[in-house]
Amino acid sequence: ISGNDPVKGVNRAEMLKHVRRLPTLPKWLGDKGYVSFQTGKWWEGNPKDGGFTAGMTHGDPQRGGRHGDLGLKISREGHQPIVDFLDHHKGEPFFLWHAPFLPHAPHNPPERLFQKYSRPDRPMTVARYYAMCEWFDETLGDLLSILDQRGLREKTLVVFATDNGWIQNPNGNNYAPKSKRSPYDGGLRTPIIVRWPGHVNPAFYDTPVSTVDVVPTILAACGVTPTEPLPGLNLLEIAKADGKCDRKSLYGEIFDHDVADIDDPSKSLLYRWTLRDGRWKLIQPADPQAEVELYDVLADPFETRNLASSQSGLVAELQQSLDTWWTPGR
Repeated sequence: ISGNDPVKGVNRAEMLKHVRRLPTLPKWLGDKGYVSFQTGKWWEGNPKDGGFTAGMTHGDPQRGGRHGDLGLKISREGHQPIVDFLDHHKGEPFFLWHAPFLPHAPHNPPERLFQKYSRPDRPMTVARYYAMCEWFDETLGDLLSILDQRGLREKTLVVFATDNGWIQNPNGNNYAPKSKRSPYDGGLRTPIIVRWPGHVNPAFYDTPVSTVDVVPTILAACGVTPTEPLPGLNLLEIAKADGKCDRKSLYGEIFDHDVADIDDPSKSLLYRWTLRDGRWKLIQPADPQAEVELYDVLADPFETRNLASSQSGLVAELQQSLDTWWTPGR
């Protein structure tokens, strides 16, 4: 929402001071005359704290506000709040934050979809997850139809991104190892999709990009210059260059689920990672006693062969690159 790395600043009440002080996408666009609407997951209190004109979430911890509350009904119970917002602000430029609780648990898809994916040789938990993915896909189609029916198809930039990957545990209702909340690609490597007819030609690129690229992309499309330089790149320019860009490395981190100190991200840090040239991936644990991991993700996409012991020079080089990006505690 701010276009920054999480380590550059984020009990709910303590977190809100960071959201309020940071420039955010709705705030930047609001200065340009855009109205904005929040739906779905939203951890940052009341949407107005993030600069939204309006939203579905109330964000009040005293009323059960946590990560979306009433906003989590979107898509699972239809899109009427979005329809009402668009029709109320007909003719005005808008920004819509659509973060449905799909295919997130609870995995309770429509029975017709569950039956579609049910097979004797497939665990029920996996069938339910597959059905949830199709349900999510259907609801996205419904949302795009809402835009198309209002003549907004060519006027609207649509960006799809997700916060984490998920590999369904066949033996339970949770995710498998090397999936969500892990530093492995099963939890990290997810697609970013951009739709803007007349501006972006349909294509597929395997260029490593990041969700930090979403904010500068939207700002550029809307003719907004951020008040300070952002770490991300404009995906529209990368698409125009047939997927080519000068960035050599991506960086990221994995934190504990429950934040230890909202003002010091390093106290909740579990891992840092970096990917160089789309090939070499280093996983650096915060625990100094834990094993450093290095993978050639082109040759070993499931990260099964740790090459750190045989590539000590490259490990040291990537560790230095990680420290240059962010040294925990500084």
